[in-house]
Formats: sequence, structure tokens, C-alpha cells
Amino acid sequence: MTMGDRIKTRQQLLDEQEQADAAHARATAVDESARPHQAHDGTVEHGIQDDAELRGGVDVARQELAALRERMAVIKQEAATEVDRKWVSPWRTQDTFDLKVKTRLTGHQEYRSLQNRVRDATARLPAESDAATEAGTAT
Repeated sequence: MTMGDRIKTRQQLLDEQEQADAAHARATAVDESARPHQAHDGTVEHGIQDDAELRGGVDVARQELAALRERMAVIKQEAATEVDRKWVSPWRTQDTFDLKVKTRLTGHQEYRSLQNRVRDATARLPAESDAATEAGTAT
């Protein structure tokens, strides 16, 4: 076999590319059937779910998010109490105290897990409900 036999011709390369494109088009056509219908204006129509179901799911997600944040606040308060009880220093300021509490929370496995769950739950909520949730927990 000579070196010239191993080199593909331009036409062979084009034929392989066409075959790959055709296979990709077939795979994409199958995937499109599983997606919700998208109208010409770019909006997605949900045939099965109605607005009440969606709002109910958002409300449940908001309640779960509030419960997670409440548990995080309890853990933070416990860590602050422990740091306050154990840490006596003449150089103690509010900033160093807050830093020590944050450091303690960084090593707290449950708190870190809750942070991840809050981040994931927040990402799943629609954008308008995020603002409402943040406003509701800030007061």
C-alpha cells in the first residue's frame, strides 16, 4: 500500500460529510418530536399543563425554598452562638466575628448541602417568581 492509497480524495471527504449531516438530521428529527410545540413567535405551547398546574408547582417550590432558607438561618444562628461562647479575644470585632461564623459554616456539611439545594431551587423558579421570593424573605 502506497502513501497515495491512504490519502482520501476530496470527493470521499465530501461524501463522508454528507453522510454525517444526514445522520445528524435524522437524529434531530427524532428529538424534535419529543419537544413541546413552538409557535412561530418563539413561544412554547404546553399542551398538557395549564396555568393552574404551573402556578401550583411554583408555589410548592417557593415554600420549599423558604423552608430551606429558614433551616439555613437556624444553622447560622447556632454557629454564631457557638463562636460567641467559645471565642474570647481582645481583637474581636464584628467583622472578624462574622468571618469566623462564615468559616464555621463553610465546614458545616448540612449548611453547604442546603446552599446547593437553594441554588438549584432558585434556578428552577421562573424569573418573576425569584424576585417575589427574594422580596418575601427579605421582610
